[in-house]
Amino acid sequence: PPPLRCRRSAVSGTIVTKALLAVNVAVFFAQTLSQGALTLAGAMVSSDIAAGQYYRLFTPMFLHGSFNHLLVNCFSLNAVGPQVEALYGLDRMSVVYLASGVAGNVLSCMMSSHMSVGASGAIFGLVGALGVFLARHQEMLGGGSKVALSSIGQTIFLNMALGLRPGSNIDNWGHLG
Repeated sequence: PPPLRCRRSAVSGTIVTKALLAVNVAVFFAQTLSQGALTLAGAMVSSDIAAGQYYRLFTPMFLHGSFNHLLVNCFSLNAVGPQVEALYGLDRMSVVYLASGVAGNVLSCMMSSHMSVGASGAIFGLVGALGVFLARHQEMLGGGSKVALSSIGQTIFLNMALGLRPGSNIDNWGHLG
């Protein structure tokens, strides 16, 4: 097999990750200024999507329910985004992020009647892409890949468990999409 190479160039760096972080922060600022109107206009609401507002499958991944929600998602994106961007490149990382976010909202729309916002589905997609890379290249990466895969599994388990708590506002369907 050909040697492993990172797809990151000196020009790209972590441009997609930084851009997504900036967009998430800017949109949250706009949400705050709009006093919730932007959230209501773009959140994943199953009945609105069924009525033809398909943009709601895309927009929720840039909206957040609180400042803490934004912080957790930005921290998570900043933790995994640069790795995925280095391994897969700008275009593939962008496609994985956006497709995972939409897929999470599609599954959430199908399985839940609750309004939902957040980048978690898109971030879970990045974690999945990293997991696939680590699993496919275990022989080359050695024991470190098994440790990283175990850590990914524990993180996913913890996130899903937190979403199962009574009164939780975490959308596990969005994570699984």
